[in-house]
Parts: sequence; C-alpha cells; structure tokens
Amino acid sequence: MPQSISEFIFFKVRPEVRPEDPHSEEGEALLNIFRSTKQQSGHQNSAWGRTVEDEDVIVWVVDWTDARGSTTAINLEPFLAPTAQPPTALYTTLSPPISSTDTLTANPVTEICALPFPSSLTVQETKQLNAELINFRTALVEHLPQEDGPRSWAMGHIDRPNMVQHAKSPSGHAVVHLLAVGWETVEAHKQAKETEQFQQSVAPIREKMLPPVPGLEMKHVSFQKI
Repeated sequence: MPQSISEFIFFKVRPEVRPEDPHSEEGEALLNIFRSTKQQSGHQNSAWGRTVEDEDVIVWVVDWTDARGSTTAINLEPFLAPTAQPPTALYTTLSPPISSTDTLTANPVTEICALPFPSSLTVQETKQLNAELINFRTALVEHLPQEDGPRSWAMGHIDRPNMVQHAKSPSGHAVVHLLAVGWETVEAHKQAKETEQFQQSVAPIREKMLPPVPGLEMKHVSFQKI
C-alpha cells in the first residue's frame, strides 16, 4: 500500500485576506480554494494556519493518499502580497504519518522546521545524519520530562523537489529534511532548546546543516482543520 504524502504550501497573503474572519470576502474566497481541494481524488486531510513569526504567512498542509496528489499554486495568486515570492510547495513522507491522527490540528502549536544539508553528503554521512535525527527525536520525546517535551514528532526528507538551490552548499544544491513537532506553546519550545538534552543531540546535526533556505526558516503554526 502506498504511503501517504504530505504537501506543505507556504505563501504570504495581503493583510486583508483573513480566512478566519467570516466577514472577510477575500478570506472566504481563499477558504473556498482550500475546501475545493477536498474534492480532489486522493485527498485525505488538510489544515491551514498562520505563522507566529509573520501572521501574513500561511502554511497549508494537504495529506494525499499517494504521490499523484497535488494542489494548484496558480489558484493562490489573487491572494498573494505584492512583494511575495511564489508559493513554495514541499512534498514529504512523514514518519509517523500525520494523516490518520489529525496531528497538526491537535497540537496547540506546531513547529515546522526545514533542515537543509549539502547534496554532496556521502552515503555514510547520510546514514550518520539519519541516525542523528532519530537520536534528536529520542532525546526530546523520551528523555525530557513529559510536560516539557514535544506533544508529537513527525519527520521525513523532502521527496519533491528532491533538491533545492542553495548558495552556501558546495554543490550548489541542498537536500531538505522536514520536522513537524507539536508543542504546548512557543515558549515551551524555546525552553526545551535550552536543555542539555536538546543542545547535545542537535549539535552534530548543526555541524552538517546549511543556513535556512530563504522563505523556509523555522515557523510556528496553530493549525485549523479544513
């Protein structure tokens, strides 16, 4: 059975586009775009939310039954801020999958973190990185007190595009791993970052990691189900 694919779409809207406001005509029009996607073949679940870091930036997540599912970015153009870059869509197979558990909408806030690494990593370096990411998860999920740690943790590498351009990468390209981590609050995440468990387990990952891809810096989102 094919694994479900999660599509993450990042885009910046004009301030008057407010889907959460029932009196916002443009917000309602954007919601209709979201809702219409539910009628597409392969749609499982979807959610949207604004980022804490910039409330004009929206993250729209759609879970598809397989890799054939896709949104249509051109439908978002009427809502984009004048200076915004085109919407960015990332497709990933998360483990554990978020589609069957409503993970994103159950979290009070979800950290979305895209971690870029040089595409020139060797097979052995890639294996080591994967082990370090698993260790990072274990350190926070299992070794922090339950009330201080993440509420959920899903991660996977980006399948499409399988590489992105990156000026700081020796090869000029980067592979990206995506983390979707649930927290009680943004402050809880900040406090976890100060712990010994976090700092020790993230250190070897940071040694390999490139600077964030523009537009894909770490974000915190409170998701609403569509």
